[in-house]
Amino acid sequence: MRPWSKRELLAFLDRVMPALEGLDHFELLDGPPNADDKTIQGAFHNMAGGLHPDRHRNIVTPSQHERLIVVYARIAEAYRVLRSPEHREKYLRDEAKRRGKDAPATRAPQDPAAALALLSPKAQQLYRRAIAAGRTGDKASAMLNMRMALAKHPHSGFLKDVLRKLR
Repeated sequence: MRPWSKRELLAFLDRVMPALEGLDHFELLDGPPNADDKTIQGAFHNMAGGLHPDRHRNIVTPSQHERLIVVYARIAEAYRVLRSPEHREKYLRDEAKRRGKDAPATRAPQDPAAALALLSPKAQQLYRRAIAAGRTGDKASAMLNMRMALAKHPHSGFLKDVLRKLR
């Protein structure tokens, strides 16, 4: 995976940092709560491959690098927890308690703004085109743009849900 440009990286950090504490592990990796190990691994590699702080050390300021480290650490922690069956089960129980539920945690509908923040700028642009085309009644263009956005983020549960609604 190619490293992100400085502009893409800083835009991503500006979008994600304010929402970072509110994102659960599934939202952070943009995967469904019933995802298997392969899906979790793919989501992690898709997101983290271009975001690794060492790849950007020479193009960002020290304070920007620190912000990147914080985001990357959260992504890596989500991956570590969700890959281990024991840690994942404990995480789901803790989330259920935190949300005040007795049943295992089920993912609430994701906030569209938080989900969009996790997408690349190109995927966001394609998503917006799809939504605009859908509003004008151009279903074919809406589906095409959504499929292209999904091609940029194939593990995105958010984009898959939107595409399903467009059908």
